[in-house]
Amino acid sequence: MNNSVVVVDDNDDLLDSLTDFLQMKGFNILGCGHNGLEAVQLYEEYRPDVVLLDLSMPNYDGIYGLENIKKINPDAKVIILTGHYTEKNRQKIKPFNVSKIMEKPCSLIKLDQVLRSLSIA
Repeated sequence: MNNSVVVVDDNDDLLDSLTDFLQMKGFNILGCGHNGLEAVQLYEEYRPDVVLLDLSMPNYDGIYGLENIKKINPDAKVIILTGHYTEKNRQKIKPFNVSKIMEKPCSLIKLDQVLRSLSIA
């Protein structure tokens, strides 16, 4: 699949904004989730080109999602979108070779540029 994206965030307004923008820019949104477990399930089902993943979510956080997506495919492209980027989170993320970490709120134009730089567009 080309330009395929899964978006995972517990904020519905942000999910809607991201998916609307990315669709307008020509990306194929394969699915949306609200926690790390849903991120893993969506990745397993669709194998998207990239996953946009929040870190701070209820029940199963983004670290859970990242760790388990990378178990499925160590080369999976994951962009972390977070409003809670702490040193503790940085240390937890470090072993998983994420494609990019972007702090929220982030520019949608910058996100589009990052996705294109990953050669998925």
